[in-house]
Amino acid sequence: MLDVRIDNNACDRSPGCPSRRLCPTGAIVPLEGGMYPGANGYTVVDELCRGCGVCARMCAGGAVRLG
Repeated sequence: MLDVRIDNNACDRSPGCPSRRLCPTGAIVPLEGGMYPGANGYTVVDELCRGCGVCARMCAGGAVRLG
């Protein structure tokens, strides 16, 4: 299975993140804090992630990395 990570330096921190919205298992979640969900970036819940790669294909900024 692929290891999925989010580079929050490359992330645009959009509250409407397409990678998060289209993740079939809801594995992408916003980091705590900030003025809106995602303001501090996102992370991947490993226990929920299946490594399908949908998130990486949908991330326009290339912040989602598969390994």
